[in-house]
Amino acid sequence: MPPESQLATIAVMVREDGKVLLVRHPIGPFAGKWSMPLIGVADHETAEVALERMFRDMMHLEPGPFEFLDTLYLAGSGGERFIGNAFTCVDWTGDLRFSREVFDDAIWVRANAPGGIDLLPEVREFLATAFTEDTGVVAAVQYDALTLTAELAGAREQFIAAFDAFPVEMRAEVLDEGGWSPLDALVHAADAEAYYIAELRRCMDEPGRVWIPFNGGQWGDMHRLRPVEDEAAVRERLAQVRSETESWLRWTGPDVLQAWVNHPERGVVQAGSRVAKVAAHDREHTEQIRRMWQTATIRAALDPN
Repeated sequence: MPPESQLATIAVMVREDGKVLLVRHPIGPFAGKWSMPLIGVADHETAEVALERMFRDMMHLEPGPFEFLDTLYLAGSGGERFIGNAFTCVDWTGDLRFSREVFDDAIWVRANAPGGIDLLPEVREFLATAFTEDTGVVAAVQYDALTLTAELAGAREQFIAAFDAFPVEMRAEVLDEGGWSPLDALVHAADAEAYYIAELRRCMDEPGRVWIPFNGGQWGDMHRLRPVEDEAAVRERLAQVRSETESWLRWTGPDVLQAWVNHPERGVVQAGSRVAKVAAHDREHTEQIRRMWQTATIRAALDPN
């Protein structure tokens, strides 16, 4: 039976000169190999929280803006498997410092010319395609509707499967230290996707518009004031939102998905990346629901009744 994949966060740190930070791992499944800085995602945190923890605790830096870029599938020397969420990171502050027990060497390189260092093969392949040859900045991605639709479907299937693992009577039970239930995660997914696609369409229709990020904190404040929704109604809304997303993708030309959108932190991002972000969002909440399942299991084990 193959080992279960572990979730990791990867920092693609890009300097003003276009160079990317690579580090060498002294111990663990990647011992002796080079990669971008990476860290495991703990059961109680999201990939973004793990990224910020790595910046502050391991590299003694204050993180600046970051943006989900891609998913890397890494293999350790002992057969370990990792699903790495890679984030483009810019404009951090502080002086880079790390313990030799964390990384025993570091180097800034041109992504398309990392040299002869012993890079993880998955990282070398990623760097060869993720950055443009002439400038060293993150390359434009050729998004297409069919690929994005498949990515959305795959992420949603795993998300729903994680939710369906709960007994019906537990789905509205608070099982997260942030006050979330599994059903809350479904409501959030529907609302976030509806917002993302609507905001993307507004940016496409209004030249010069700056993307307004989805405010998760504000959503949480309003959601807590509402009565608990019926699960069937939430599922229906989730399906309806996805149907509208897929319909928009079917009638959207590739030139639209390749178009650039003004972003308040990243400068510009591609329209297709906003759709891919919906799939990434589902994957993040899949992990959240799996952590809720662990919480439920522990509670059941400690309950004398």
